[in-house]
Amino acid sequence: MMFRRIHMAVFSFAALVVSIASLTHFNAALAQQPAPIKIGMLGALSDVPLLIAEREGYFKAEGLKIETIPFKSGAQLVAPLGTGQIDVAAGVVAAGLNNLSVRGVDLKIVSDRGSMSPGHGYMSFLVRKDLVDSGKYKTYADLKGMKVGSQSKGGAAESTLNELLKLGGLKFSDVDITYLGHAELAVALGSKAIDASFVTEPYATLAVNQGSAVRIVTGDKIYPNQVLGMLAYGGSFIKDRPDVAVKFMKAFLRGCRLYNAAYDSNGKFIPGPTAEKVKAAYKSIMDLKDDRLLDEIVPSGCDVDGKLNIAGMKKDYEFFKQRGLIQGEVNIELLIDMTFAERAASELAKTAQTR
Repeated sequence: MMFRRIHMAVFSFAALVVSIASLTHFNAALAQQPAPIKIGMLGALSDVPLLIAEREGYFKAEGLKIETIPFKSGAQLVAPLGTGQIDVAAGVVAAGLNNLSVRGVDLKIVSDRGSMSPGHGYMSFLVRKDLVDSGKYKTYADLKGMKVGSQSKGGAAESTLNELLKLGGLKFSDVDITYLGHAELAVALGSKAIDASFVTEPYATLAVNQGSAVRIVTGDKIYPNQVLGMLAYGGSFIKDRPDVAVKFMKAFLRGCRLYNAAYDSNGKFIPGPTAEKVKAAYKSIMDLKDDRLLDEIVPSGCDVDGKLNIAGMKKDYEFFKQRGLIQGEVNIELLIDMTFAERAASELAKTAQTR
């Protein structure tokens, strides 16, 4: 009897050890599974650093699995981000973001994604070629009374236009604004439906090459370092998976760094393998097959540490506020959380020091 009890005790202990080992193995296997992240994207050229991070395996190296979900506009991104349907939004700066914060939508702007640093003014001001050739347009002051296109009411492009109009001694109300999509603005210049517009790439260069418009100035000359595109995190992503949010940022900033390394200070490609990687990313996002076009387009900027031009964002806010597009009082800085970019940049710096 005693032997049987000892035997059963040994058997039970062995079974427990096997169970614990199996559970440990299961937990280890589960821990090795990549963390899923859903990103809402607009398919703009300023998404290229994100694509580079994916193509180069930077997200995979951080143990992340990325799922990209296409959206047609920045406004459509916000509700799914606030409800946790997506974790990250590759969105745009606009008056609507400030209004959503008043209504309690849970999100934070966490990084630069597309800004107009020197040599990277990827939004160009175009004027119809016939107006330039005829002399009807000579200076910014000649825009008074003209039909000027813009992407959306309360969008950052309007703030850029306002800065340009100031240089001509004009007010925003001195021009007739027509709202169209990015590609439609270039088409409207060709059909003479509008007289001028800020147009993003690659549509700006396509319009110039087709002879329908003249590039008057690039955006970085009008509004240096203005933030047009940003990354935003949903509130649940920030609260429930902060470590994963830092890992995502590390991978993204690595993508920004490779992207920046492909260009010289004038926004021109530096021939070599890095430039070819960036060109391949461009081709994948908008089916751009013409290498000559890729060499001609003005690139967007992407700060290597994710830093935002907060002073510029405050200026945009005041412009939107003056036009009655902001509801209530909003502290822009409460919409911004730079801790993820700061932690990611710090960890990347430490990694570089140990190599």
